[in-house]
Amino acid sequence: MFPKENSSNGYHHQPPAPPPPPLPLGVGNIHSHRERARRGTRRSRASPDSLGLRVYDQQPQQQQQQQQQQQQRAPCTDFDMAYFHSYAHLGIHQEMIKDRVRTETYREAIMRHQSFIAGKVVVDVGCGTGILAIFCAQAGAKRVYAVDASDIALQANEVVKANNLSDVIVVLHGRVEDVEIDEEVDVIISEWMGYMLLYESMLGSVITARDRWLKPGGLILPSSATLYMAPVTHSDRYGESIDFWRNVYGIDMSAMLSLAKQCAFEEPSVETITGENILTWPHVVSVAVLWLLSFLDFASI
Repeated sequence: MFPKENSSNGYHHQPPAPPPPPLPLGVGNIHSHRERARRGTRRSRASPDSLGLRVYDQQPQQQQQQQQQQQQRAPCTDFDMAYFHSYAHLGIHQEMIKDRVRTETYREAIMRHQSFIAGKVVVDVGCGTGILAIFCAQAGAKRVYAVDASDIALQANEVVKANNLSDVIVVLHGRVEDVEIDEEVDVIISEWMGYMLLYESMLGSVITARDRWLKPGGLILPSSATLYMAPVTHSDRYGESIDFWRNVYGIDMSAMLSLAKQCAFEEPSVETITGENILTWPHVVSVAVLWLLSFLDFASI
C-alpha cells in the first residue's frame, strides 16, 4: 500500500447451580480524498432504528475515557508485523473469498442496508483485496476508506482502479491505529472474525475505528457476534485423519492413533457441516456487542 505518483484514488502508505447465562462482552473530489486521508494522531468519536439495527452513540464520559486510552497508542510489535505479512499472501484471501457463505452473506447484508450506505462515508477495516469496499461502492456509498496494514493493499488498489472506482474508494496502507481520516464516517464494515470468533481476530481494530471515526448514530456491520459451542460428530473426517492409521498398506500402525488424535484436535478445522453433525443444542459462550464493547471487555475475554 505504498503511494504511487499520479494515483487517482488517494492511495496512501502509513507506517506501521447451573452456571448463569453468559453476559454480553459489552452490554468528494479526488484531491479532497488525499487531504482527508493522511498520517496523524488518534482521536475519539446506541439507538435502535425501525429495522432493529443498533447504532453507536457515545456518552461524554465514555469519550473522555477512550481519549485517555488513545493517548497510550500501542506500538506495532514484531508479532503485528508477522501477522500483517501473513496476510500479504494471496492464498488466504482466495480461501476467504471462495467461502460463498461468508462472502454472499456480507454482500446480502450490505445490499439489505443500502439505505444506510448510499451517499454515506464508509470505512472497511482490514479490507484485504477490497471486495467489501467494492460491495459498498456498488451500494452507492459516497466514499469508502479501505484500510489494511498488509501489503495486499497494493493489489486492492489495482482492483479498485480496474473497476473504475478510484473516485469512490480510497485505499490506506497502515494500521487503523496509525492512519488518519479527516472526517467522521457513517458506517464501519469489517470481516474481523477469527477462528473460534476471537482467535487472531481484528476486533480490537474495529473498536479503534469506532472510537476514532464513527458518527453518533453510525452503523457497524456486523453489529454483534455470538460464539456458540456444541459437540459434533464427523465420521468422514475422523476416518481420514485417525482411522487411516489402523491399516497403512497392510501395516498395523495403530500405535500412531494416540498421536493422530492429539494432532487432529490441536488446530481448528473450518468446515461446513449439516445439522445432523451436531449432537446437542448449541450453548452460547459469549456475545460481543460492538457498539458497547470496550477495550477492557476485549482484554478480559
